[in-house]
Amino acid sequence: MKLIKLFLVFIVSSINAQQNNLNMDSLSSETCSCIEKINITEKHKNQAVNKCLSQTIANHIQSDMASTEVITEKRSAEIYKLVENHLIDNCKALKSLMFTETEDVGHVSSKNVLAQLAYDDGMDYLKEEDLPNAIEKFKKAVLLDPEFVYAWDNLGVSYRKNNELDLAIEAYQNSLKIFPNGKLPLINLAVVYNVSGNAEKSREYYKKYCEIFPEDPEGYYGLGLIEYSGGQLESGLDNLVHSFILYSAQQSPYRSDAAGKIGYIYNDLKSKNQTEIFDRVVHKYDLKIKMN
Repeated sequence: MKLIKLFLVFIVSSINAQQNNLNMDSLSSETCSCIEKINITEKHKNQAVNKCLSQTIANHIQSDMASTEVITEKRSAEIYKLVENHLIDNCKALKSLMFTETEDVGHVSSKNVLAQLAYDDGMDYLKEEDLPNAIEKFKKAVLLDPEFVYAWDNLGVSYRKNNELDLAIEAYQNSLKIFPNGKLPLINLAVVYNVSGNAEKSREYYKKYCEIFPEDPEGYYGLGLIEYSGGQLESGLDNLVHSFILYSAQQSPYRSDAAGKIGYIYNDLKSKNQTEIFDRVVHKYDLKIKMN
């Protein structure tokens, strides 16, 4: 992988305190409304999200800030990061958009009309968080069409949301039997195994995801967290930095989240007098660190 020179900015309380001058809920809400209008099949999702962010900030930042403040380029970048972080925590549409599979995997719809109708009903129930009815509809869809990949995927999502983890795993595995390189079941199996306490299986699926989708930062991000929390400090940090570089190259709003996790790790290693680990990884990726 070609190394990219980037600045990793650790944003501390002095910047967070500046939220007091912003109507963060309003900015985030309007940006999220814009994101909701992005087509889930959009290939350039990050660019579309960034356009929503930039337009909202450009349209409203002057009225939200004290009239005496000069909006510098640096300040605009800080505001962008603050709204970005707020969206990650509060905008469901962002997560739904970013983690929707857009590749042509086959079997995304069913030729069986009744199976398709059941699936469509299941998606409506899932959107409304009516999980029992969503599960019943997706079960009906896969019964009528056992090759219906997206029905298996969303059956797994519904079971996971309903905390029926074993059944979620079974549904995702059935999806992979039909399409072994499915992004959604692979990443979700890693997540579900982690939630269920099986870190070894979680690492296995994160690694498989990284092998199949080496340009997708999600695999490295999840793997990094699993490894670091499991005591593999350098490998965990390495994967998180790798995810940060990919998020940044793709202009993903999740780069701020990755930067925050790296900042946490830096402070953790500092408390353990092991900052040489941090220095090695940063040097490997030729990152420049700025402490604000």
